[in-house]
Amino acid sequence: MSRVGKRAIAAMSLAPLAIWGSAVAGVANTLNPVQQLLITQQCNGCDLSGATLSGMQLAGVSLERANLQNADLQSAVLRSAQFQGADLTGANLQSAVLTQANLTAATLVESNLSAARLTFADLTQADLRGADLTGAIAPEANFTAAQFGAADLSAANLIKASFTTANLAAANLQGADLTEAYILRADLSNANLQGVDLSRSRLVRSSFNGADLTDANLRRATISRATFEDATFCRTIMPDGSQNDTDCSPE
Repeated sequence: MSRVGKRAIAAMSLAPLAIWGSAVAGVANTLNPVQQLLITQQCNGCDLSGATLSGMQLAGVSLERANLQNADLQSAVLRSAQFQGADLTGANLQSAVLTQANLTAATLVESNLSAARLTFADLTQADLRGADLTGAIAPEANFTAAQFGAADLSAANLIKASFTTANLAAANLQGADLTEAYILRADLSNANLQGVDLSRSRLVRSSFNGADLTDANLRRATISRATFEDATFCRTIMPDGSQNDTDCSPE
């Protein structure tokens, strides 16, 4: 068979694939953003503000740079989902499954992440100011350079989580579990750390100035060049196992 013949056969074989690809693209262009997400599993840059996606199975979806302001994602399964640069301001992610999700540089201002599952999630440079993370389950999550101003992380599971250069100033971490957490060059000034478990954690070059460490547990924590100016110590277990009652009110 001549080369021309072979090329003609090859072209005929590929033609159905090209037609199929064009058809899929054409269908995607006629769908609204929610339909596109459910059918194609991706909607990068889409406007999904206010969308109702609660309880949906959306594992592995790609929503990079999407507008999800005030979207309802309560109890949605978003395992390994891609949210890089997405805007989730005011979104409801209560009890959502975000295990291994990528939320790098995502905006989560005043979002509801209470009881959300964030194990191994990447929230590097995420903006979580004013967010509700009460009872969140986030062991080994990466919060490097994340912003937590006035966020509520009370009773959250943050075991082995990384907070390198994170801003937790004035955040509420009451009763949170930060066992073996890595806190390097982070700002926890004026944070509520009452009852926090920081045992075996690494507190390096971080500021705890003005923080309330009442009933906190720092047993076997590694503290290197961290500052505690005007911090409150009462019934605080220190790294050596001793109890610091310096600031307890006299009975």
